[in-house]
Amino acid sequence: MKKKNLAIILEIIPIISAIVAISLIFSLKETTGFQKVLINITTLLGFLGFVFFIVGHKLARGEKAVLILGILDFVATAGIVVMYVLAILSFGL
Repeated sequence: MKKKNLAIILEIIPIISAIVAISLIFSLKETTGFQKVLINITTLLGFLGFVFFIVGHKLARGEKAVLILGILDFVATAGIVVMYVLAILSFGL
């Protein structure tokens, strides 16, 4: 597999994970054990977007697609962090 393709796949993982995690958190009223595990895994993958950006950037230097997806990785990480900050603020400090 080419390094560019692998880097793009690695860059897409946190973006999709953040979208799935946020949609699962807001769509489910009651969660089962499997759903909680799925939410935790997707949230963790979405939160680690900056790590995937670093790995993807080292694999495919100079690729514009990797750079754009890296920016979206940072947005995914920021989205997860903002969601948790809002959750903490809504329950009180």
